[in-house]
Amino acid sequence: MNRTSVRNEGKIHLGLVYAHDPLGHTADLMLRGALHFFPLLSRWLGEAVYRLPPSTPFLYLVAEDSLLKPDELEQHYHQVETICRGMLDEDRTLNYLGLRPDRLVQRLPNDELARHFRASCLLGGFATEERALNTLEVAQHIRQAVHNHPAITFLPSHAVRSVSRCGDVFRVEGEGSDGVWALEAEQVVNATWANRQALDQSMGIEPEPGVLHRLKYRVLAHLPPRLRSGPSVTMVIGRYGDVVIRPDGTVYLSWYPVAMKGWSHDLQPPAAWNEAATGKVSPELAVEIAREIMNAIDAWYPGMAEVTPYQVDAGVICAYGTTDVDDQSSGLHNRTRIGVRSFDGYHSVSTGKYTCAPWFAVEAAEAVLAGASS
Repeated sequence: MNRTSVRNEGKIHLGLVYAHDPLGHTADLMLRGALHFFPLLSRWLGEAVYRLPPSTPFLYLVAEDSLLKPDELEQHYHQVETICRGMLDEDRTLNYLGLRPDRLVQRLPNDELARHFRASCLLGGFATEERALNTLEVAQHIRQAVHNHPAITFLPSHAVRSVSRCGDVFRVEGEGSDGVWALEAEQVVNATWANRQALDQSMGIEPEPGVLHRLKYRVLAHLPPRLRSGPSVTMVIGRYGDVVIRPDGTVYLSWYPVAMKGWSHDLQPPAAWNEAATGKVSPELAVEIAREIMNAIDAWYPGMAEVTPYQVDAGVICAYGTTDVDDQSSGLHNRTRIGVRSFDGYHSVSTGKYTCAPWFAVEAAEAVLAGASS
């Protein structure tokens, strides 16, 4: 877990941001993933899950040129809220980061927005129950759980290059610090995120149309004391970004118009993205990107130009689409082409968003068990 899984904002999506999917299916998927997230991590991590403090709650701010206006967004939010209550009532084991909220969203008056933001550049705003987790802390706990599990053999430094069927087994081949390697397995789960489609193709599975990879940078910084209790923020709906205020006095910043530095329709992201995607960014580029992102956010969230950056890196976003999120008809507003696809013992997992990863992990495990018993 050293790429996009630790280099994203860590938001556990309730489906609110996907208001431009007219059928609401994306919001439904995100909501289901969010309500399973904490229960599943509790199962795998035990008491350690309670040592994952969330961010401050997110406010959703409606930009002047948002694709949807506040009244339209409010209607979507109330629909999500109704679905959430139904899911929680139906299954008492579900929760959202340990809570079972009755209400997810509340519209805010302009004077409330003006306490933190330059409200003149906003159409409105909403207080929400959404929060984010520190992705590095989550990764560290999961790494430890994997290390401690007696039924898991972990092989580090093994880059997979191809998977092929050889009779009744699969042959997995690649390279690593000790040179080339190969192993055989009765079943394979491909959960490699940005490399998933290329490995699927090596198995003879044709990629779905519209593959899109984007490289988006983030800034991690120390907050001045006066901003440490401020709200986390998602700006909607278009080419905007996020502010995540963490309980340790640090902040995640990303502003899409200046943070998005790569766009590719190849099955695998360009090799040139690898350094940024593993946290290796030159000091000169880091300073430049941090300043661009901080200044852009400071224009509407005063004080964010005063933070002290300590890390700049990037994550690869995998989705389907041909145009960007400021296009009303962009495929990026729909994230329903995700989940587990099984092919006679070979299972390809597209988590779609960080939120859905635990839920789809269980689906993949169930598919493996079903294959083993057939």
